[in-house]
Amino acid sequence: MSKGNRISQLRDTGIKVRVDNKHHKPIEDPGPGKHFWILTGLWRVANPTSNNFMLDAENLVTVDGPGCYKCEGLYTDELAAQSCKGSMFPL
Repeated sequence: MSKGNRISQLRDTGIKVRVDNKHHKPIEDPGPGKHFWILTGLWRVANPTSNNFMLDAENLVTVDGPGCYKCEGLYTDELAAQSCKGSMFPL
């Protein structure tokens, strides 16, 4: 586990999921002009030092998206039909 990643497991409704580097793999660019659609979720953390986080409905604050990671546009049929003008790794 890297020094910056203190999460060792995620738990949802009692089911434990081990978190290791496979969940933090590098993001691959789908290619020039292609959108990279994502959802983002935000959960409340009661005790950040516990190293045991509950990613369940009771602690879910919001889920946003889908949106494009590259151009930061919210999904619409019109945007999906357009070539993405964003970049995975802005300069």
